[in-house]
This record gives sequence, structure tokens and C-alpha cells, in this order.
Amino acid sequence: MGSYFFLQVLVVVFALSILTTTFNKRVLGLPSAIGVPIVSAVAVFLLQWATSLLGNNDYVTINMDAIKNTVRHIDFYDFLINGVICFILTASALKFKASDLKAHWKPISILATLSLVVCAFLFGVIIFGFQYMIGDPVPLVILLLLGSALGATDPIGVKGVLASVRAPNHLMVKLEGESLFNDAMCIAVFMTILNIIKGGDFSFLIVIETLAFEIVVACVIGYAVGRFALTLLKGLHDKATLILITALLAAGSYLIALYAHASAPIACVIAGLVVGNKWHEIITQDDVDEVNHFWHTIEDIINAFLFTLIGLEIFLIDLNVKMILCGMFAFLVLHFSRFVANFFTFSLFPSVWKNSLNGSLTILSWGGVRGAISLALVLAVINVPAIAPYASVVLGYTFISVLLSGVVCGLGLPSVMNAFYYNPNEPKEGFAGWYQKICHKMNRKGFKYTVASGPGGESVSIYNPETYHKTTVVDKTIETKF
Repeated sequence: MGSYFFLQVLVVVFALSILTTTFNKRVLGLPSAIGVPIVSAVAVFLLQWATSLLGNNDYVTINMDAIKNTVRHIDFYDFLINGVICFILTASALKFKASDLKAHWKPISILATLSLVVCAFLFGVIIFGFQYMIGDPVPLVILLLLGSALGATDPIGVKGVLASVRAPNHLMVKLEGESLFNDAMCIAVFMTILNIIKGGDFSFLIVIETLAFEIVVACVIGYAVGRFALTLLKGLHDKATLILITALLAAGSYLIALYAHASAPIACVIAGLVVGNKWHEIITQDDVDEVNHFWHTIEDIINAFLFTLIGLEIFLIDLNVKMILCGMFAFLVLHFSRFVANFFTFSLFPSVWKNSLNGSLTILSWGGVRGAISLALVLAVINVPAIAPYASVVLGYTFISVLLSGVVCGLGLPSVMNAFYYNPNEPKEGFAGWYQKICHKMNRKGFKYTVASGPGGESVSIYNPETYHKTTVVDKTIETKF
């Protein structure tokens, strides 16, 4: 009859995804990127607690070893990095305007490259000193590897948070643009450090040449596949065929880039941008909306899977009080490193820094949500002989940082936004009001903006309590600024 293992795992993950998603929506009401992993992690805690209570029970037994082995056999890296991420990236790129990318390419490029490298280095150095102080030293190169995995913002997590936040368009564009493009840099830095750990030779020049090759070839592949997809789309109106072509666009560009040893994430993003900014000219708006609606639904299903799996990864972690406290410290260091990296790298470009709006960099730094990509990269290497002795630290710090990133950065982003953009409905009482007052202290210049949408696009005005606004900055003007 064959083995039903795959079907069994699929049914269990489906059931858990439905339970965690439903509980989050009906009880917690949090964004899926935050609530679902929390619910999943709490469920695992309860299961482990129940197992300890029923350990010697003759009637009910829970085989924790079997559950852990099942979770361990889930190839998270292959499922995400070599699988569904191409659909998530392409679905986002199809809706991303090329005009927005053209207007904000400088800050997006800085966030996705230089800031990521500086953040990874700073995180690794600080945690190296911390581990030495607590008597549990970890080699610096392994912590730099961890920093590179955690340095990237996750497109899945960022989209989940931005969906629940009313943010100005220019900030939304930069946060989502960074999350789309920094995967390539993150993976390149991660693989370079991994090669050093395995004993390979390191040459800065070779790394730059390899990275340049991966990016250029990926752009060529993405553009070529995108143009080919536009040719196939021309004159078609059948919804199923249109969806299949966009699926081919995502998987095809990603796979070709993998075989060409180029950056697969960049290839499918470029392919999505090419199609998304041209298909309005060859198919009807109704067809575009139908395809985008389909991919939005697929994204939600994949996200439910991924966020549930993130929570289940707690089975692989030896959690104790020390690990939890050290993981919380690692998250604080990661958060601090992103702020320092962003402010430092942007200070190197005076023209970009000079034209920034009040609070933009603070909001962008706070909005760096980590997610499934960081976990996937770490889970792929914890069995490498040089890393295995420190697997508990690397995996524990990653899981706790990802979880806290969603809670602190995701749930805190609206309050940070309110510190710089006027919101008459901001919380003023209770814990939320107290937290909002703390966030207001981030606004050292003291003035806020108001955001409004009109026929000419989004407009941002300097808020004045007496006249409501004095100076109006039209969206087209803002788009030329950082």
C-alpha cells in the first residue's frame, strides 16, 4: 500500500495551522506573523507540560521522542528556501511599483546591503563578548554566521506586520523593498562565512566578484523570464492559464537562477517586477485583480504553514531559564545592532541623510521583523561538525530572537509610528498609553506629520495643533526624499 508518512504530516500541519490561525484571529486578534508562532509555541509548551504530568500514566501516553523526530525530519530549509519562497517573493513583486523602486532605490540598497553586513558584524562581536563573560564561549566566526542569518528582514514577517499598520507609502515601500532584496545579500554573506567555518579559503575580492556575478546574472535571468511570461500572457483571458503562467514565472526564474549559481531571490523578484509593471497593458484590470487575489490567498496559506512550523521548532530547543534570558539579551543586541548599523551606514551618504523625513530611520530600524528565513538558514547548518557543539545556542538564540522580533517590532511599530505621525486615536491610558508615551521620547525634534490621501496621491503635512498643518509636502516631492 505504500507509506502515508507525507500525507500524515500534511494533515497534522493543516490541522495545527487551522487551529493556531483560528485561535489567533478570534481570541488574540494579532497579525498572523506574530500571533500564530506565539500560539504554536504555547501549544508546544502545554504539550510538553502535559507529557511530564502523564509520564507514568498507564492510560494516556504521549511519545515525545516520536514527535521530536517528526519535527526534526521536516526539512525547513528545503521547504522554504528551495520551495515556497519563490511564490511569496514573486507575489509581492507583482504588486510592487517600479516607480517606487526608482524613487527609493538608494535607501533600499543601503538597507539591503551595507546595513545588513554592519548589523551582522556588530551582533557577532557583542554576543562573542557576552558568551565569554558568562563562561560559555562560542567562536566569533559562528556568531558572525548567526548574525548574518538574523541580519535580514523577512518578507513574510514584514508583509504580515505592514498589513496591520497604516503607514505612509514611502515607509511601506522601503520596508517591503528591503525585505524583497536583502535575502540575496543575507544568503551570500551566510554562505561565505559557512565556507570559512568549513575550512575554505577566504578572499574579499573573490567574495565581491561572486556576489556581483550572482546579482548581474540573476537580473538578466529575471528580466528574460519576465519578458517571456509577458509574451505568453498576451491576449489571454482564461484565469487558470494566467495563474499557471505566473506560477511558472516564479518557479522557473528561481530554478534557472539556482542552476546558473545566481541569486534566485533576486531573479524571481526582477521577473515579478517586469510582469507586474507591464501586464496592465496586455490583459484587463479584472484579470490582474483575479490573479493578485489568488496569490494573496496562496500567501496566506503558506504563511499559516510557516508560522505554525516556526512554533513547532521549539521541540528542537533545550529551553531553560538561562537560555530564555540569554536569548532575550541576544534579541536586544540584535535590535540595537540594527539601529546602529542603519544610522551609521546612512551617515556615510550625506545626500540621503540630509533629505530624510523626521523619524524615518527610526521607524525603518524598528520595522525590521525577522522570521522564517533566519530559522531556515540556521536549521540547515546545525549539523555541520564545527557548528554542532554550539547548536543549542545558535538555534535557541535564533528562535527567541525571531519570536521577540514579531512581538516587540511588530506590535510596537504602530506606537513608534504614532511618535512621528499624528494619530488622534493613539492610546492614552493603561499599559498601551504608557508605552506610547515612552515611544514619543524617540521624537527628539518634537514635530509630527499628518498623512492624507487625495486625487493627486498621498500627501504629508507638518502637524500643527492650532492650524492642523502649515506646510504641505506633496507625495511626488516626498518620493524624491529618503
